[in-house]
Amino acid sequence: DKWVNDAFYQFDTSRLRLDISIPQVALQKNAQGYVDPRLWDRGINAAFFAYNASAYRIVNNNHETNHAFMGTNVGLNLYDWQLRHTGQWKWQDHNEIQEKVSSYTSNNTYAQKAFPKLNSVVTLGDYFTNNNFFDALPYRGINISSDDRMLPNSMLGYAPQIRGYAKTNAKVEVRQQGNLIYQTTLTPGSFEINDLYPTGFGGELQVSIYETNGEIQKFSIPYASVIEMLRPKMSRYSFTLGQFRDANINLKPWLVQGKYQRGINNYLTSYTGFQATENYQSFLIGSAFATPIGAISFDATQSSAEFEQKPTLKGRSYRLSYNRLFTPTNTNLTLATYRYSTENYLKLRDSILIRDLQQQDIDSFSVGKQKSEFQITLNQGLPNQWGNFYLVGSWINYWNQPNRNQQFQFGYSNQFKDLTYSISAITHELDQENQNSGHETQYLLSLSFPLQFKKNTVNFNSSISEDSRTLGMSGYIGNRFDYGSSISYQDQGQTSLNINGTFRTNYTTIGASFGQSDTYQQEMINLNGSLVAHSQGILFGPDQVQTMVLVYAPQATGARVGNTPGLSINKQGYAVIPYVTPYRLNDISLDPQGMPSTVELTETSHRIAPYAGSITKVNFSTKTGYAVFISTKTPNGGHLPFAAQVFNQNNEIVGMVAQGSRIYLRTPLTQDHLYVKWGQSNSEECQLDYDIQSKILQEKQSIIMTEAVCK
Repeated sequence: DKWVNDAFYQFDTSRLRLDISIPQVALQKNAQGYVDPRLWDRGINAAFFAYNASAYRIVNNNHETNHAFMGTNVGLNLYDWQLRHTGQWKWQDHNEIQEKVSSYTSNNTYAQKAFPKLNSVVTLGDYFTNNNFFDALPYRGINISSDDRMLPNSMLGYAPQIRGYAKTNAKVEVRQQGNLIYQTTLTPGSFEINDLYPTGFGGELQVSIYETNGEIQKFSIPYASVIEMLRPKMSRYSFTLGQFRDANINLKPWLVQGKYQRGINNYLTSYTGFQATENYQSFLIGSAFATPIGAISFDATQSSAEFEQKPTLKGRSYRLSYNRLFTPTNTNLTLATYRYSTENYLKLRDSILIRDLQQQDIDSFSVGKQKSEFQITLNQGLPNQWGNFYLVGSWINYWNQPNRNQQFQFGYSNQFKDLTYSISAITHELDQENQNSGHETQYLLSLSFPLQFKKNTVNFNSSISEDSRTLGMSGYIGNRFDYGSSISYQDQGQTSLNINGTFRTNYTTIGASFGQSDTYQQEMINLNGSLVAHSQGILFGPDQVQTMVLVYAPQATGARVGNTPGLSINKQGYAVIPYVTPYRLNDISLDPQGMPSTVELTETSHRIAPYAGSITKVNFSTKTGYAVFISTKTPNGGHLPFAAQVFNQNNEIVGMVAQGSRIYLRTPLTQDHLYVKWGQSNSEECQLDYDIQSKILQEKQSIIMTEAVCK
């Protein structure tokens, strides 16, 4: 206790037992959900090509237009590095003007490497800056950023630390709105709970300490959060150095951008950031506060932009956010954000655009500058299963321009047995200079009702708005085919019909749709999937891929991959699981149903924790051959000793004697000599012969039953 407060020991001389008690706060412990980085799997060297292709034809008032599109995501994993490229190809054919247009756009081309000890990732090449505090910008250069995905789930987002003191060995419970969210046992002394899972944006925490002497301590901790908040002592950072790149802007200035965010304590998170080019600088500083009346964040950004033959523009932008859950009424003000910018405030991209237009002798200062913006999201749950009200709204206007854009949506939703229904109103007002402006309000009633036919589900839905009515049906058959159809009627007298379907194969996902009305006809087909190239070959799959697992189970064709509907092992013994959670333990399992009877899985599950973006290979061992169940006996009709080992002619163990003198083994041979041993001497072994050739031809069962005498 000289080195650790509240620690003590007791020595029982009669039993020579030493008991040591150390308070929880002095112990080193792992957070909930922690996965040792030594278990993280970097994966194998492999490449992939993911695609999303579509082609459609539209005939409108006798004018035909054909379109084609393909989005690509190409990757190569080589040791610790991951190379990526994303892009899109477009093609159009306008018959009316006899013009064909084809183009390819490169979005990103970069190399990335993870550094687990720093919880960080480095990116080199063409990418986008982090958009937490500034708008995302395309750049060519280098970025190093913290990666929250490497943290346990219980350390993500914000949750307050809980500190207290246990007088005896105690149990601690943490509840929110009556729901138990955390429970642990403690030794006497101080304790600290810092790994609560995030539970949303608010709700007071009730802490109860149950002492072994019957005493109960209770206290409450305010819990409110905005997205900028972090846990105490947690931080995020990002730093970028590179050249601005934008296909629509000729100027490519060098830029530098950084941001840092730090949780100070339960009530305060501070953050800062900066952007700079040769002719532009901006600096941001802000804080987020957790208070008994809700969570608040406030930040201010100062910008300075220099232009040719123009005065330097200096301005500021202020942002205020608020969130609170009003527990008595169950009203959740999820996010209310207001931003105000002075007239001379400019974002980095706008300043580059103005300089670019200046060089082209274009009126550059006509670029619209946002003046203010307001956003709100409000949810109101009603008691006794009476449903839920919601309100979502936004309002934006600009300096020295009549441009204004505001949109609000108000609605109510509920469920009665299997019927889901909702009522909503959407109002949208748009004022734009030199363009048509207007005010539009829509009212919508939506009904949805599912029907179950064996293992297939059909959903019927209907919606009624101010000027249209729609009746639709959708569903799926098994886990490979889904479909949908709808018919709509407009008050102007126009009727339209739409039909669509998607079929998932082992190699690709195929979709098609057809639509027709009084004035147009449209047909579309699309393909979605991927291929993975590895050292043993090429594998096709029906999904887009991110962090993936390559499953290998030789000869196990048809075995189903757990938690991935419709996925099974192919003829080469492979399957690709397209989505797993990086840096978390993922259970990979195989179901032998559908597998040949001559193959047996000797293991059916693995647990892996892959790196983000990795291609991890998981090997399942199998045994091939006939499954044989031999009922044995000795020459005098007795049973063989239980658990005696069974050997083949190569002195390899192939099984053992089970209860009732029965032997189960998997063998590729239709006839063989087996040796059974239950001791070291010659008198403690015997030999049996079996021949199952005739039974294979006659019975054709998964397990072949036969009898033999062990001599």
